[in-house]
Amino acid sequence: MPKRTFSIKVGTAPTLALPANPLRTAYSIYNKGGADVYAGAHDGITTDQGWPIPAGQMISDDDDKEDVYLVSAAAGVDVRIEEILKPPEAK
Repeated sequence: MPKRTFSIKVGTAPTLALPANPLRTAYSIYNKGGADVYAGAHDGITTDQGWPIPAGQMISDDDDKEDVYLVSAAAGVDVRIEEILKPPEAK
């Protein structure tokens, strides 16, 4: 299966980490930084509302195909993302 692996910096403003993708079969988000990161489905996500990803921890999902936003109380948090996609259909 095709996959994308990349890194982003997350700060105090919501960041679109993964845009909605109907071909997504799974994703993992690893918080490599030193501060907690919070995940949510909209650009208004806050550290009070989001799903926590503690520093040094990872979350995975094998169902969500919608936007995934990340935010942190600290600037420049290093996050690694892997997205697994359905293979292209043969013609």
